[in-house]
Amino acid sequence: MNRARSISISALLAALLMAVSLPAQNNANSPYTRFGYGQLQDQGFSVSRSMGDIAYGLRSKATINPANPASYSTIDSTSFLFEFGVSGLLSSFSSGNATNNTFTGNLDYVALQFPITKWMGLSAGLIPFSFVGYNYSYNDSVKNAGGDTDHGYTRYGQTFYGRGGISQVYLGLAFDIFDHLSIGANAYYMFGGVNHYRTLSFESTDILANSTIHSSELYISSFNARFGLQYHETVGDKHAFTIGAIYEFKSPLGGNLTEATSGVDTVTTSSVQSFELPDTYGGGFTYTYEDRITVGADATYQGFSSAKYYGATDSLSNRLKISLGAEYVHDPRGNRYVDRMHWRIGANYSNSYIRIGESTTKEFALTLGIGLPLRNSKTMINVDLRYGNIMGARQAMLDEQYFQLGLNVALNETWFVRSKVR
Repeated sequence: MNRARSISISALLAALLMAVSLPAQNNANSPYTRFGYGQLQDQGFSVSRSMGDIAYGLRSKATINPANPASYSTIDSTSFLFEFGVSGLLSSFSSGNATNNTFTGNLDYVALQFPITKWMGLSAGLIPFSFVGYNYSYNDSVKNAGGDTDHGYTRYGQTFYGRGGISQVYLGLAFDIFDHLSIGANAYYMFGGVNHYRTLSFESTDILANSTIHSSELYISSFNARFGLQYHETVGDKHAFTIGAIYEFKSPLGGNLTEATSGVDTVTTSSVQSFELPDTYGGGFTYTYEDRITVGADATYQGFSSAKYYGATDSLSNRLKISLGAEYVHDPRGNRYVDRMHWRIGANYSNSYIRIGESTTKEFALTLGIGLPLRNSKTMINVDLRYGNIMGARQAMLDEQYFQLGLNVALNETWFVRSKVR
């Protein structure tokens, strides 16, 4: 075993050990994650993220793309891919003249991919579905029934705290049929917990009310699947395009809900509520010129309004996301290092699936990225930067801006070549 191979295996084992802690980590700190299942996460990795989250038409031998499982069949028959990514998130919240800044960090995902035959590929990994993270409070006053505190009013404070998230372990398979069509599927096991706590405390004991603590803990254990296809074609020596699509069917999201309210008396209830994942449709394309310039676009639609949440279908909204992205590399096989660097840019716009009153939040994001190939190797270090602006619903009156910096290691090794005996 040569030294480079030893380093690659050591990095792979280290990332696998870090992955054990992934479900307990969190990369969210936003009051908006108090609603629904929290902040939903796209399934693309660093290359996709830095190109505005386009993924359905991405078909690359150098990166794993679980957003469209049909992409797995493109892997070289002698290659082994392993990827993991970490990120840091700096968020700024503003409401009126008040602002607040927070920072969080996280190990985001771990995945591997390898060929079964020349026309079939397999992938497996651990990726997030959603994050929940918030901690905020405010003070107000209520009119007394008969007291005289502060001229008939009593001050009180409310604190809202939430933590958790839902993770997905996936196993995916894709294969080519005919020469230009690939189909694939991911099977998911979803697990995790979403915990919410609300505290109400009064400054006076003279009124007919008691301080209370309410907790809601939802634990998820469920299965789901995603199906994908890609049609890929080359035209002459310079032009190539891929058209891709995905579908996830509406399915039950198995969850055990425990709620407790404590004050003078403590009441705890545990029940199996009705939760569902929505139908998800996605489509997109990429066009590549001379293996140097790639442009693409995606659209994703999720029918949350018809999916049950706490047994009802009137608390969530349908979600639509539009993404655009591009990548440029001067010369993939150039002698100069700068010629082989990958430069990426993108943007996306979406409406949230959560409903606050009668309206939803809107999100706009700009993305940048760079791919840094290692010398004498197909392995690449990817860096992605995202600026996002979440525009609050009218009832929330809260805007959120954030910067997210991600680092991805895409190990690409030739592991399936039999050594010759000299």
